[in-house]
Parts: sequence; structure tokens; C-alpha cells
Amino acid sequence: MRWLFVVDSPGRLNPKKDSSIALMRAAARAGDEVFIAEVPDVGADEKGARIFSRRLHLSESDSQWMTAEDAKPRRAKDFDAAWMRAEPPVDSRFATATLILDMLDCPVFNSPRALREMNEKLCILRFPELIPPTIVNSDVEVLRAFHSAHDGAVFKPLDGMGGRGVYVSPADDMNLRSVLEMIGGENNWVMAQQYLSAAREGDARVFVIDGKPAKWMLVREPRADDHRGNLAAGGTAFARELDSESRAIAEAAGPALSAAGVLFAGVDVIGGRMTEINITCPTGLREVRDQTGDDLAEQILSAARARLS
Repeated sequence: MRWLFVVDSPGRLNPKKDSSIALMRAAARAGDEVFIAEVPDVGADEKGARIFSRRLHLSESDSQWMTAEDAKPRRAKDFDAAWMRAEPPVDSRFATATLILDMLDCPVFNSPRALREMNEKLCILRFPELIPPTIVNSDVEVLRAFHSAHDGAVFKPLDGMGGRGVYVSPADDMNLRSVLEMIGGENNWVMAQQYLSAAREGDARVFVIDGKPAKWMLVREPRADDHRGNLAAGGTAFARELDSESRAIAEAAGPALSAAGVLFAGVDVIGGRMTEINITCPTGLREVRDQTGDDLAEQILSAARARLS
């Protein structure tokens, strides 16, 4: 099996945490060939997609996790499947890469179309029965009215990741208007959600593999001086067996994600409510393996192979 991984930059990947590396290592352990390309290496000509990629040789050592051969132009016939693992924002650069990957005559995980059309914040609105009270609006007065109706709110930019730009606004927030202007800017959309007090105990990253929840979830507890449990924001992660509430949410949303071409998703749950669906480059696989011995990356690759058969 020959896998292509499209990432932002190998130099930015942290082998102790990055799920893309976990997937690559699982492929290498299975005897598969692994190739890597950065987003700017994705191109096309009159014959279709043309990807400048390097074959990787993977190591389990975090100090030297890979060596790479020289880059060569390759076509779809050179790969059995590809993974689009670039990070948000899903901007014009990202969208163009997915349009070119659509030209590859091999499966791409997650589906380039899903990556373009399923904004990680907005797509939860497809499951209104699973989420807390939520609105998306560009009108500061509408957002302030939501804030007032719910005695405070959480505000999120629509194109962020890792908790960046997320703001918890209490009921008596004197900076509310300024914060909304800063997050949204002029005529830009902002998501507002009811604040869930369970967030202080952490949020749960639920792993959904081809529509089905994995055995483990990752509970991410925020630092004492922060409201965000995101690992990128300094949260601490603990692997736990999936609880019944989180399982029910994953089972409700999973079939629709699978049907849309989302093989691997990270569904975020707080207090029994779904708050985000991460499909661009969900993280947490390394933490689960380190703490439980279970390799979810191998399970994800098995699901991909099943789709290829």
C-alpha cells in the first residue's frame, strides 16, 4: 500500500503529539510505503494532479522521526490513497489544494469536498438536537442579545483551531462589544454558544472512525488560568473509556459524517453537548496510545483499507 500525506510542513509536526505522524508510523509498521507533500507541492497540469512528494522512512524515535528521499513529481497512479492533513484556516489556499486533490484518481481522506464544505464550527448546526444553544451572526447587536439571553456566552471565530480566538464572556462583561469587534471584525461572522459550566472539568475529544465511535476518548482539562482544554492552549489530556453520553452523540452524528466522506473525525463534547466536529486534522492519537496501549491510528488505517477494497 502506498499512502500520500499532504501536510503544512514536516518541520512543524511534533512527533510526540501529531496524529499525522501517528498515522504515518502505523502505515510504516504495516509495511506500507509513505510519501509526504506540503500544500504548495500540490499542483496540476493537462494530465491531472501532479504532486511533488518525497518518500519517507519512518522511525519510532521522537528525536529523528523520519528521513526523506528527494522530491519527485508523482501522479495518482503512484498512490493507493491520500490524506489531506493540512491545518485550518480553510482559506483559498486550502480550498485550492482540495480542488486539485479532487483530481487524484484515488481516494482522499478526508474527502476534499467535505473539507471545503463542512466548516468545523458550522457543521454542528446539522445536528441541532446534539448541541447547546448556538447562533452564527455578523451583527454585534444580535450577538449581544444572545449573550444577554444566556447570561454570558462563548464566542468563536469560524476559521480558528486549537482554541485560538475563543473567548468566554461572563454576564457582566464590560468588554463585550470590543471583543466582538475584535473576533468578528466588520461584517464577519462569529459563533456564539451558551457557556457550559462543565467546561471547567474539561472537554472530551471523541474519535469517530468511518461513522463509529472508538473505545477511547481524550478528556482535555484546561489550565487553572485558562478556560480552554485544547492541547495547543496548554490543556492536559487523559484517555478515558467512552461514556454513554459521548457514545450516543458520536453514534448520532457518525453515519452522516461517514456518508459525507469523513473517515476520521474528532467530535468535541462538553457536558453531554457537541460543540465542534474536527475533520481537517484531528489530534489526540498519540496521547491515547501512550496512555492505553491502543493504537487508534492502526484502526483508522484499517477503516481506510476497508474502503479501498
